[in-house]
Amino acid sequence: MNAAVPTAAQVEARWPVGPVQSITPLGGGSVNAAYRVQAQAGAFHLRVYRDPRLDRARREHAAVRVARDTGIPTPDLRPAHSGDTVTDLGGRWAALFEMSPGAPIPRAILTPGHAGSLGAFLADLHARLPRRVDFPVSVLGPPASAEATVHELRQVEAAILALPHPDEVDGWALARTRQRLTHLRSAPDYSPVADHLPRRFLHGDYHDGNMFFLGERPAAIIDWEQPRLAPRAWEIVRALHFCFALDTVLGAAFLRVYRAHQPLAADELRAGAELYGALQERNVWTYRSVYLEGNPAPRAFIRPPPYRPFPALWQEAGLR
Repeated sequence: MNAAVPTAAQVEARWPVGPVQSITPLGGGSVNAAYRVQAQAGAFHLRVYRDPRLDRARREHAAVRVARDTGIPTPDLRPAHSGDTVTDLGGRWAALFEMSPGAPIPRAILTPGHAGSLGAFLADLHARLPRRVDFPVSVLGPPASAEATVHELRQVEAAILALPHPDEVDGWALARTRQRLTHLRSAPDYSPVADHLPRRFLHGDYHDGNMFFLGERPAAIIDWEQPRLAPRAWEIVRALHFCFALDTVLGAAFLRVYRAHQPLAADELRAGAELYGALQERNVWTYRSVYLEGNPAPRAFIRPPPYRPFPALWQEAGLR
């Protein structure tokens, strides 16, 4: 069930922004609730965290401070009356961010120019961010075992079959779950070729949906909720997959401009693709969230069948 939209009185009581004229729900969030707040002090982005763990919000805010200290364009946080950047709002943790300049670009109309700019921005991000930070950050670990993934997918399958009124999306999820189960029975074991790649501090969720553009150039990056220590090649491959669905033309433009700013050997990229592919193969987050944890937002990520393993898609794309 969706939480009630915060009221102007609640926002005014927590942040020094003056009278609030409007609070408008924003779409697109797969985890947290988001609102545009128009107040006397200006326009703000209100994030209401779904996760009840305070340390998750504090980690994001620490990552924002690191990014801003290194000159990365990302929205600043507006402290509450208490002086803290996170506060309770109707029983959930919340934070108020400045609005970003520009606007997101719909994924379907991304051009090679956008792709190149995204590659340049990521290269600059990797150059500016420190390799280590002084607050706890998740370390990207090895993929789960095939056996563990099969067990969780069977739980998902049972949950879908138990739905009283499944719809088309539920049918897609069931078909893809069963196809993944079939694949995993014969999938090769993960070969830890990428384990030698150094882990470093990364944004962790770099994709076009977290970028605000002015024309074809990114003006700001948002959403530092998933920073982690991981190989940069993993983040590069993840961006190629999330932003462009491994489109060869757009992916080649992204890589060409990234390499114009930062060296990236083909062997490093290949190792990152192997790690990312194995993690994707064993990633059950979307279906776990929807069918086992009751979070409907990630339903937007469920696609029609067939399920195709990432390594096959990477090979077809020919990105190097």
